[in-house]
Amino acid sequence: MLSWIMLLVVLIALVIIGTWVWGSIFGRGEVMHPLDEPEDVRKNNRAAVREGCLDKVKFEVVPRGYRQDQVDDLLAQLEEQLSSAQKRSKLERKEIN
Repeated sequence: MLSWIMLLVVLIALVIIGTWVWGSIFGRGEVMHPLDEPEDVRKNNRAAVREGCLDKVKFEVVPRGYRQDQVDDLLAQLEEQLSSAQKRSKLERKEIN
């Protein structure tokens, strides 16, 4: 009976130590690298919009989707860029007439 208890204790200890060693060597299984700070993410998104490279836009993922402040900031930047392009096209049309 005592040998069975000792066997279980040794097996539990080996599982705990093995799990810790495996996690130390291979990590916790994170698929993606952590994103920059939220303000850096906004700055990078603004720069990507200015360059016209929307493939570089990134958002942090939270439990119910993307961070709303980052999405709102990107939409404001896109709206500003669109309104300035519309103003330029109106001015160009007036100059042509």
